[in-house]
Amino acid sequence: MFAAAAAAFIAIFVAEFGDKTQLVTLTMACRYPPLQVLTGAMVALAAVIGLAVGAGELLSAAVPQSLLTIISGLFFIGIGLFTYLRREPPEVEAPAKDGFLQTLGMVFIAEFGDKTQLAAVFLVASLGYPWAVFTGAMVAMFFNHLLAVYLGSCFISRVNPLFLKRGTAGLFVVIGMIIIATEAGSIL
Repeated sequence: MFAAAAAAFIAIFVAEFGDKTQLVTLTMACRYPPLQVLTGAMVALAAVIGLAVGAGELLSAAVPQSLLTIISGLFFIGIGLFTYLRREPPEVEAPAKDGFLQTLGMVFIAEFGDKTQLAAVFLVASLGYPWAVFTGAMVAMFFNHLLAVYLGSCFISRVNPLFLKRGTAGLFVVIGMIIIATEAGSIL
């Protein structure tokens, strides 16, 4: 159970770092009170990750465990390659509204179907322990978005976005290869 929470924490924290959802939180924190932004982001993220955990449980009941593990590993490798090759769309300026509600809506939309939500689905499907994955993912999201709210503007402005993109892509590929190697080792 602890291993599932730790895996979720590491995978989600790395995947979310420099992601569009974190950048939404960072942008919102420049315009609204930090507590409103952090609270709005966390409520949205809890809803999206909760949906992912439920989908992962359904998937694990319908597909054999060894196949799910291989699919999970391939998913992480695919997301790593996608992250590396993807071009970022230009940012759209949002109209001024209440910080909590606007952040909640923007983060929910940005995160729905995002790689971190899909990562949570496959982590639950391959590892089980839905509450552990949910907890690990939410702790990762909290620290990630806390960084975005309080320190992100100083940090993100100094780090080359290409470095963040390549680092995230590489970590996803490594995580996928570890998942596949672990499953291959248990089959042999």
